[in-house]
Amino acid sequence: MLSKIRKNMRAFSIPLWIVAASFVGTIFLVWGRGSISGPSGNEVATVNGKGIDFVEFNREYSSLVRELEQQFGENFRKLFPEKEIKLTALQRLITRELLLQAAKEEGIKVSDWAVAKEIMESPLFKKDGKFSKELYEEFLKANRLTKHTFEEMVREDLTIQKLLEVINRSPSVTEYEVKELYKETFGKRDFSFKLFPVDSFKPEVTEKEIEDYYKAHKGEFTEKTGEQYFLIKIPKGEEGASDRAKEAFRLAKGGKKEELQKFSPEPVTDKELIEKKFKNKPFGFYSDRDNFYVFFKQEGEKVKPLESVKEEIAKKLKTQKALKLAKEAATAFLKENRSLTEKVEGLDKASFFEKFKPLSPDDVDKLFALHSGVKMVIVLSDGYGVFEPTSEIRVDGYDKEKMEQIKEFILNVKRQSNYANFVNLLRERATIKINQALFK
Repeated sequence: MLSKIRKNMRAFSIPLWIVAASFVGTIFLVWGRGSISGPSGNEVATVNGKGIDFVEFNREYSSLVRELEQQFGENFRKLFPEKEIKLTALQRLITRELLLQAAKEEGIKVSDWAVAKEIMESPLFKKDGKFSKELYEEFLKANRLTKHTFEEMVREDLTIQKLLEVINRSPSVTEYEVKELYKETFGKRDFSFKLFPVDSFKPEVTEKEIEDYYKAHKGEFTEKTGEQYFLIKIPKGEEGASDRAKEAFRLAKGGKKEELQKFSPEPVTDKELIEKKFKNKPFGFYSDRDNFYVFFKQEGEKVKPLESVKEEIAKKLKTQKALKLAKEAATAFLKENRSLTEKVEGLDKASFFEKFKPLSPDDVDKLFALHSGVKMVIVLSDGYGVFEPTSEIRVDGYDKEKMEQIKEFILNVKRQSNYANFVNLLRERATIKINQALFK
């Protein structure tokens, strides 16, 4: 099967400096073809009839949650909805099962000796440089795993590793590809230019503009006032009061301060109430004959008065106006096709960034890819500039170490491309059924 797949893989023909960005690691993968209905009970999905159970899914889900928290912090759920996290965990398991089935079809096996060696050499289970049976057993107990289950997981990991080694052996790199990417990365060009710095424009702002900005952006001008308790009161006579109280408590417990605002919480100043009911707890719930109460603690804040931030707002508005004027001037200059009198020679991308401080790497890539004599506007950290390449890209020589780095980069891109194509082909021929109840 692998030999057939390799023959049918698409040629790597798109210029590397264009496609490289598409292989930057991303969390969420695209669903492959297959049925989206099927398993029930204790299975989250089946892959060609092989089930993935909830125990396995929950383990993968928990692992993914830990990874997201480590990478994006404790507020990662604001970036990634629960449904997408579940989908990603399931995608991982489906891809893993597809790879294991492909390895089995190819007759790839891992011996008991290789599994034992992998476990005994793991730093997780070493004490004073030697394998510790006690650490191993503590790990199994903490993760609620039997020896057999864990050893089979290790065997599967090693099996997939063997399969990927076969896939990764396929790509090769030509000298032309390396030199072309070297030229794109480290090549030098000469430029003509004209700068339109922000500080060359002196716009004025009115009192009304300052007041209007303050009213529309009060959230920018808050200051902390120390910890404060807030109380949500929900009359029991209201329809759905019990459910609303439960939701408010759940949000308070989860620290969802922004979502709690829909309940119109009121600040609490009664010290006796705080001591008696709240007892220094970060959140809580109580009720009386007429109402449900949910309380929570957060950092209090207040809006600074307009007079204290007038100068700050004026400066910000002047900068915004100056940027707009700089952009208009640069755009008009380009439209009129006027000559650029200032010149600079022999800049590569790194030295261009250092000299002109552009805000967008994409703009620099586009500039270096332009034909000589073509102008473009680029936004800079202190304004705008009009630039025109006046020479072709050239290199003074090929640094051996950099050439090796570029070669390895190209190989990695090709490996990732091969892997993505391989998994997509597996998905296309697979029958994948999903337990829809998991995502309701």
